Amino acid sequence: MTTVRIRLLWHKQAQFAGFLLAEKLGLARRSGVEIVCEGLDFNMKHVAAVLSGATQMSVASPAHILESRAPEKLRFILTIQQESPLVYPARKTKGFTKPTDLKNGKIGVWPGHEDLELRWMLQRAGLAPDAVERIAMPDTVGPFLKGDLTSAQMTNYHELHVVEKALGHDALTIFSARDYDCSLIKDGLVVARDFAAEKPAAVQAVVDAVLEGWTIAFSEPERAVEACREARPDMSDEEHRQQLADIRALAIRGATLSHGLGYPDPRHVARAAQAMAEVENKSVPCEETGDARFWQAAPEAFRGRNWA
Repeated sequence: MTTVRIRLLWHKQAQFAGFLLAEKLGLARRSGVEIVCEGLDFNMKHVAAVLSGATQMSVASPAHILESRAPEKLRFILTIQQESPLVYPARKTKGFTKPTDLKNGKIGVWPGHEDLELRWMLQRAGLAPDAVERIAMPDTVGPFLKGDLTSAQMTNYHELHVVEKALGHDALTIFSARDYDCSLIKDGLVVARDFAAEKPAAVQAVVDAVLEGWTIAFSEPERAVEACREARPDMSDEEHRQQLADIRALAIRGATLSHGLGYPDPRHVARAAQAMAEVENKSVPCEETGDARFWQAAPEAFRGRNWA
């Protein structure tokens, strides 16, 4: 039995329901593979864990790959979400109605190369790189609610719900990179290039299992809620259901409708490279970053379903 460890991008929750089901149900065992999902570790996040050899895979984005110390050693092989979930709320009562109002403000961001989309959005909105202070912190919600931050990086399936519940939706102006045509997807499956070359059958087994897990999650949501409850008992079933519904909305669009569930659209990699070129004036080779062969070899029943 080959063990494949997957470092998640955050704590275990419905955001990763398909991965959690693949692990819980042992969907890769029939191919001799044991999937182990590992929650977030701020000491060694996502692609850093893969590059160090601590894990074979991670949930990460094309931007994470391209901004890593060795992007040539990583491959982007699967994605479920086909749209960025990131939003940046600010208080209407403070007069924040457009991104340029954030000038001289403090914006909370998650530590470890998590703010490329934010920087791209602010640049396209007309703000200089040093116009705002970006403050790295693992909890962007608490400081924002206390008024310590002008705005903060959040997801529309988790942190934003917490803020809206506390302050009310109408009290917020919610900025989104989509409004400036510069959104970057967040969750994809990344594998070490060498592991993919040495153990392609194991990688294929994981891809097949993860796609099956997400198919179950979207078609039988209560099975996903059960798996999420076991992994994250501090959240209510209703919170898991809401988050899963939000993830589904991010997934059933774009390339999922045109190609199929999990398609690692090369345009996502190209957009991350474009962001780095515009924001950091850095040209990053990205032609070999994407690798769709494992998705293409997955069972049609899991990737080709008509999700529309």
